[in-house]
Amino acid sequence: MKTQSEHWQQWFESVWKQREEVVYPKLFGAFTGEIRTLSRAWFESMGFQDIDPRWLTHGILESPPNDRHDNWVYITTGLSNPWGVDPAEKRTDPYSGLGVEFFMQTAESAPWAIEVLGTLMAMQILAAQELIAGGLVEAFDRVPLGRTIDKSGDSLIKNLLILPPEHVPAQAQLDSGIFDLLLCVGITDAEVQFARAQDGPGLQKLLMHHDYIPVTQAHRPSSV
Repeated sequence: MKTQSEHWQQWFESVWKQREEVVYPKLFGAFTGEIRTLSRAWFESMGFQDIDPRWLTHGILESPPNDRHDNWVYITTGLSNPWGVDPAEKRTDPYSGLGVEFFMQTAESAPWAIEVLGTLMAMQILAAQELIAGGLVEAFDRVPLGRTIDKSGDSLIKNLLILPPEHVPAQAQLDSGIFDLLLCVGITDAEVQFARAQDGPGLQKLLMHHDYIPVTQAHRPSSV
């Protein structure tokens, strides 16, 4: 007979499998099957040495062009894991885990997108543990990267705009609860200033006018 711990592990793994093998393929088609998991270096670069092993199970998946999209999709997996939840108990919180997963779209294969999403994921985990200030990243937030998005040095894109997507469902259901799906779009410093004056939805409209959403272009000109 299985122990309570074994039952929980089986349920937890089934939720993980549901997200990666059912929900994500339904939204984005086929994935490569490889996952880039977070390493200790991601957290150590932020000044943290005491690392919970569970943090290192989070990762990023890649979906090449297919019949669902003609570009590349990179998406986080793990932030919606229901850590510490007993499936036998009634939940008052409808969200699973941190209630969010992030994704980016690029015109070509882009290893830098994995780096960007890994950094964002590490920030979200640390914020959830109240180890860094600023709180959890939410829709219409602007996130500074502290460098050019592809580390080339000559890109104007040095920030992210976090958006609810309009071309795929903005929310997905797991057996453990729901999670929001948030699109990350690279933006320039000038566009950050525009958003401060005109708000996030205002910048979203401007970027859509220039066809800069949903695909992040590392070397595009600024829209303002």
